[in-house]
Amino acid sequence: MKRVMIISSWVAASQVGARTSAYALNALGIETVILPTTQMGRHPGWGAPGGGVTDPMRLRDLWSGVAAQDLHFDAVLTGYMGHVDHIVLAGEIITAQRQANPNLRFCVDPIMGDHPGGLYVDELIAHAIKTYLVPLADIITPNMWELNYITDNDTHPAGPDTIVVTSVPMGEDGIGAQLHAESSYDVSHPILERVPRGSGDLLAALYLGHIINGRPREAALTKAVMTTFETLKRSVAQARDELILVGADLSGTDYDI
Repeated sequence: MKRVMIISSWVAASQVGARTSAYALNALGIETVILPTTQMGRHPGWGAPGGGVTDPMRLRDLWSGVAAQDLHFDAVLTGYMGHVDHIVLAGEIITAQRQANPNLRFCVDPIMGDHPGGLYVDELIAHAIKTYLVPLADIITPNMWELNYITDNDTHPAGPDTIVVTSVPMGEDGIGAQLHAESSYDVSHPILERVPRGSGDLLAALYLGHIINGRPREAALTKAVMTTFETLKRSVAQARDELILVGADLSGTDYDI
């Protein structure tokens, strides 16, 4: 069975971050191990979240316990980083795991900012993601603002062989994702009036999961984008501002290409 390590936020009562990523990967038949960069009660968008950023030494100690299990990992996915030392640890983990498995895939979801407000993490964290994690990555999944920050408005950062740009306007009433690899490929869907939290976490995890399950890039993106859209529609129809994942079909079987 495939296994992915997730290094991202953990939020007890909100379907975002590592909880969403793990749910998506588990739905694709992939085991997950979580290193939580935060331990919070709810998404900060709802108000005071409770808890906070995981102490860097505690996260390192958690990793020491995981490492002692001598598990095989097929991929590592990083998301929200609460401290520069979390980023340093993630880089160390990638280096060690690639020695054990040269075929390991590393996906960076560079959660740092968006239009119109720009950065919503500390600038030191954003800079460390840009200069330390992105060059190590095989795949990155930025939104358009994050891509411009990472590339200094250039076209392709050094390191990743695959870029999936999310939340890209397409046509008058469409939005979707663009794949930049050996060639370009777009997938779009109608714009929703509102987007529940967690959609970026879901899309990145689904895309990575389909890739390590052997899907070609284009098929992986189609499945990830359209499955995310159907999940968003289902959540909006039930008047939820967070994703409803229980009972959702995340396999993407309806979107084979």
